[in-house]
Amino acid sequence: MNATPPPGHLPPSGPGLPAGPAYPAAPAPQGPGPRILGNRGLRLLALLIDVVLAVVVLFLVTTGVGLVVTFGDSKDNSPYYLSVLVALALLFLYSPLLTARCGGTLGKLLCGLSVVRLADGSPLSYGTALGRHLAHLGMWLVPVLCLLDPLACCWDRTLRRCLHDKVAGSLVIRRSMRPAPAPAPVTRPAGS
Repeated sequence: MNATPPPGHLPPSGPGLPAGPAYPAAPAPQGPGPRILGNRGLRLLALLIDVVLAVVVLFLVTTGVGLVVTFGDSKDNSPYYLSVLVALALLFLYSPLLTARCGGTLGKLLCGLSVVRLADGSPLSYGTALGRHLAHLGMWLVPVLCLLDPLACCWDRTLRRCLHDKVAGSLVIRRSMRPAPAPAPVTRPAGS
């Protein structure tokens, strides 16, 4: 027996029953549960790890190039172009490439976070990851947006998305969830 009424079916009316079509149930909340979303503190820690890593890499490359220019037989400053190439590689490859291939930068991976598409939870393509990264960098250059971008994550209580996540249609989630602790077994006292 089919429990669903045919299309256009009107429920019976009478005393105590509403007349007309029945109202559909309220839609289920959209998006992942709050335990799956990336923690704001972990996102900040991941960003700090990535910034420190980039500064250390640039410092080591620039120092090495400086030593080569100072103590080597270089007649011009052409070795400094290596520093520029490394900076450009960090800018256009580090975050977008790792986000597209691994789900996040080294900072995000160390903090157990991953960046996925909001629509279906799949990994970001390189183009989407690059757009997300450039939106993030562009917002850092504008005085008010550099503050509003990370604070939007605090105001968005449902999905915890920053402005650069909203531009790219991405979502930061936890990579692995710890299983919930098992409840303690109930023991009865002896003799009861």
